[in-house]
Amino acid sequence: MTKRWQRAWALGAAVIIAAVTVAVWHMWFPGHAFNPAGWQADAEVGSGVRQQMADRLLARGTLIGLTREEAVGLLGEPPATGYFSDWDLVYWLGPERGFIGIDSEWLVLRLGADGRVVEARLVTD
Repeated sequence: MTKRWQRAWALGAAVIIAAVTVAVWHMWFPGHAFNPAGWQADAEVGSGVRQQMADRLLARGTLIGLTREEAVGLLGEPPATGYFSDWDLVYWLGPERGFIGIDSEWLVLRLGADGRVVEARLVTD
């Protein structure tokens, strides 16, 4: 093999490794890191920031096992809403992602008998 082919193979391998690394990174760390100020900022609601943070919280399982007090300390006291009354804590994330966001996305948490979060998920109304 000539040096030109060796360089081409090395470059191709580097590109493939970089692409795989980015794909794995996005699978393990979707969304944005949690930022309490960004989560609480009313101006950010609807911009997708909360949705991205919720994606990361769910993917990492951060909320599972927290007490109600710990969850509220992290996310704030959820505002009263008539939606999803079968869940214990309900947070509005913003308009549904996609081409036409007709519905809203919500982060919902269910507490177990011991008062700890046993289930967390994104839902739409």
